[in-house]
Amino acid sequence: MLQTLLMNEIILTENETLRLQALRQYQILDTICETAFDDLTRLAAQICRTPIALISLIDESRQWFKSKVGLDSESTSRDLAFCAHAILQPHDTLIISDTLLDQRFATNPLVTSDPYIRFYAGAPLITPEGYALGTLCVIDHVPRQMNSEQLEALQALSRQVMTQMELKRNLYKLERITSDENKKIEYLISALSHDLRTPLLATRGTLYAMLGGAFGSVSDPWRDVLEDCRQANEDLLKFVEALLNVSRYKTEVSKSSKSEIINWKNIFAETIIRSNATRKQKYPIRYKIASFLPIVYGDTLEIQQVVQTLLDNAVKVNNPDQEITLEVALFGVEKVKISVRYNGLGITPLDNKNLFNSFIQGRGRNHIDKLGLYLCLQIVEAHKGTINVESTVGEGTTFWFTLPVTLFKS
Repeated sequence: MLQTLLMNEIILTENETLRLQALRQYQILDTICETAFDDLTRLAAQICRTPIALISLIDESRQWFKSKVGLDSESTSRDLAFCAHAILQPHDTLIISDTLLDQRFATNPLVTSDPYIRFYAGAPLITPEGYALGTLCVIDHVPRQMNSEQLEALQALSRQVMTQMELKRNLYKLERITSDENKKIEYLISALSHDLRTPLLATRGTLYAMLGGAFGSVSDPWRDVLEDCRQANEDLLKFVEALLNVSRYKTEVSKSSKSEIINWKNIFAETIIRSNATRKQKYPIRYKIASFLPIVYGDTLEIQQVVQTLLDNAVKVNNPDQEITLEVALFGVEKVKISVRYNGLGITPLDNKNLFNSFIQGRGRNHIDKLGLYLCLQIVEAHKGTINVESTVGEGTTFWFTLPVTLFKS
């Protein structure tokens, strides 16, 4: 049997420090209402036929109610809490048939004034380690008894409350583990990308020099081979740059976006120039800017990167001689919509489902740069916008994203 001591009129358990440490591990105090807990509380009230039922958790100075039926208070002082007495005997349900006949509670303000407790039954919430964190309790305004079926049900429901708490704690642990593993993976990707970028840049310079005749004349067959190598090197370099950008964007430093007026004409013109500069085959690309557009604030370089990624994807899969269109127009009242439309193979619903996911294969069956699209998603969402794709197989595809017109406006 647990010993108790009286300190500042609050009854404490012998293992109080460890009990409080266990309670903190669940990270449940002062959280919002949750259906899983509320359902159990309502069920306890219905089975025991009481007007009040509570899931009560006891910390250093109070009892806080995770869930409540028939009571408005969020918490009460621990020195008044019936549940503070219930946790002293963690393997027993504390039942008080008539509080006025129990010297521990007869003069308790919760008995002599609202909510006028005359009956109380509390089944302790016990952790796997044996610590009592609080109770599932039922309360009535009149003296009464509980039958064996009600008592067993209350105890069973208290175990279900604890099961829900265990589930939440384990999910938190899993999220923390997953987060730690992701950080390790991102660090590894960043390190490898840095190591790959230097030789790729050197290879780019060498290939450009060879194609430019720095090492002698190049015959047409070899020129085609070197051009293919240059293009493959360029694609790989872009992939490495995307990995680095994703890694950088996940750091706090890189999330400090600039706030400036977005110039759509400059962005479209620059992305078209860059796209044509890296491709042997040129595509007809035009852009359309609505005659009236509200001002949008954001990070120009990041928004340009999104447009560039969407355009580069379009260039890779567009049908020969088919036009690619960049467009920005008003979308509703408070947004603008930026679109990249092209022909070629469409995107199936199955491919579309995972199109913006992180670290899926670099190129999909449609030659889409999925890693680049993942970075686009991060940038657009950081700018409080949305990004998506509309595609009909055999007809064409439109990638689009929106930005709010009041973004970052000072």
